[in-house]
Amino acid sequence: MARLLIKYGKEGPLSYLSHLELTRSIERSFRRAGINVRMSSGFNPRPKFSYGPALPVGTGSCAEYMLVDLEDEIPENELLNRISCVLPKGLAIYIAKYIEKKVSLVNLVQSASYRVSAEVNAAEDDIIKAIGLVKSQKCLQVTHKGKQKWVETSKAILDLSLRCRNGNTVEFYLLLSLGSQDSIRPEAVFAQLAEKLPEKTSCRLLEISRLEQFVNQGEPLMNILDFMKV
Repeated sequence: MARLLIKYGKEGPLSYLSHLELTRSIERSFRRAGINVRMSSGFNPRPKFSYGPALPVGTGSCAEYMLVDLEDEIPENELLNRISCVLPKGLAIYIAKYIEKKVSLVNLVQSASYRVSAEVNAAEDDIIKAIGLVKSQKCLQVTHKGKQKWVETSKAILDLSLRCRNGNTVEFYLLLSLGSQDSIRPEAVFAQLAEKLPEKTSCRLLEISRLEQFVNQGEPLMNILDFMKV
């Protein structure tokens, strides 16, 4: 058995696939490429894929990870070529590495970085002030799937900054806690930011993309690939 760590991404219309639809598409691509995946035991055997934290529908990414157990070890470059030929447009595999560590990606990830693009009709000073107001709050109330919870701001938002601006199009960088009690989604952070802008400010979210996932929350940040090399 060969255990493979894969870094992949999704963009464009495929960003709107649910996590279940995404995993089914990936598993079909392995079958089309003729790559034999080890099956689980029991009454309802399933191919042995495991995935990291799910992305919200509509969020793109260039830093998703999955583990797959293969029946036979295929050279990494050959495997990438075979899979890339059958993946639907909008899905891409960037790196495939064989590993020996037995880990759960969902439990491993502690933080993730995001790029958030928005249309904001406000002065740059007002945007920076709104960022400061969000970060200065002790706790934030967020809503997810109709349920409300409080998160500790300093633990949930590890970084929030204005990266660049082109007219009314603004790009933010977010580093957020993931997988803990104080985890928060980037769209929730943007909603908090929009509330702190001056009254009657026109504010519209354009795009969210996950940039990387990390096994820790402090400096220096270590991504999953680097962790697996240790």
